[in-house]
Amino acid sequence: MIIDTISIISCIIITVLLVVSVVANPFFRKTDKADDFDTPNSVNDSDMPRITVLVLANNNAQALDANLSIILTQDYAPGYEVIVVGEKGDLPTEAVVEQYAHRGHLYATYIPHRSLFMSKSKLAVALGVKAAHNEWIVMVNAECRPQSDVWLKTLASRMDSDANLVMGYSNYDSEARGYYRFARLRTMCYMLRRAVGSVAYRTNGTNIAFRRSEFIAQEGYRGNLQLVNGEYDFIINKYAQPGQTRVVTAEDAWIREDSPTSKQWHDRDICYAHIRKFLSRSTAPRTLFNFDMTMMYANYAALVASIVLSAVSQRWILLAVAALYLVLTIVLRSLIARKVHVKFGEEIPAWRTVFYELSIVWRQLSTKIRYSRADQYDFTTLSSTDTVEVNAAFVMTCM
Repeated sequence: MIIDTISIISCIIITVLLVVSVVANPFFRKTDKADDFDTPNSVNDSDMPRITVLVLANNNAQALDANLSIILTQDYAPGYEVIVVGEKGDLPTEAVVEQYAHRGHLYATYIPHRSLFMSKSKLAVALGVKAAHNEWIVMVNAECRPQSDVWLKTLASRMDSDANLVMGYSNYDSEARGYYRFARLRTMCYMLRRAVGSVAYRTNGTNIAFRRSEFIAQEGYRGNLQLVNGEYDFIINKYAQPGQTRVVTAEDAWIREDSPTSKQWHDRDICYAHIRKFLSRSTAPRTLFNFDMTMMYANYAALVASIVLSAVSQRWILLAVAALYLVLTIVLRSLIARKVHVKFGEEIPAWRTVFYELSIVWRQLSTKIRYSRADQYDFTTLSSTDTVEVNAAFVMTCM
């Protein structure tokens, strides 16, 4: 018999799985709206607000020195100020600030060595926001370099009266490992899609803008001050409102971040494993991610099983269809990913897509194991009994 009932049913199943697995893919979903591609020239300068750029020095004077000049020389007619926040006594950072002191729109403020059991990064943001003179604040790290001199103008073109958050694209520079850039882009697709289609959940990038008045009125990071990391995630998670988050994917708004070491990469993943327990609205994003991964693995598993079993039972038509679908799955997923890679300027070979995607679950399992073995006090600055004291101290800082 050339074809039988088992072959027909099997072909229907693997056809459905192929279609669903290809569509259930963050690279397949649209991550922006048509007007997100508008150039800043389509918006009058008079309609754009004055901006404060908050640069977190992070004790990295070398990166600050390399990237501060492009931040200070933005083409932005309405005017803007740059506030560098470092740690008191960080002489190299102070030297870099002094080097650019002739720029009239550059300012600096410093957090104390002893941060009242508060996260230093969150205290740095709070002090920077307090020192700002403008309503809109764009926040970046010293390790971040804008890819255009109209970076601010492109972000500001989406700062309309109904917006309270703006999310731009950021990723590691070309020196970073391909998987690092792939994984960050893939996660960013989930985050941008969520911000466009519903209420923004968080960001894994370092290129955001928010309103100073809301940050102060709602006491900034109150409630998660003790967590060492997550200064970008919590701003998006806490202040996002339906229809008020703007996504900017235009190339002029991109930021490149210095390539991380292997330790920095793993530490970032482990820290997120901790802070995600404190983020609101996590159910829907996690469910979508799990569904995508389940469909991808189910498709591959069904195809491999069909190939093996049909070869053993000599169902040659099923064998041919399953083999064709396996090749088609790899080609389609690679081409879909490649289109997004090109869109965001990521030079990642398309043929690596299948290997990178299949490794995600195993890398996450590795992260969970590392997290379970980590000292939980590495992720917090205090014990639970200190929370009231920290929140009160933060409120005083923002007043």
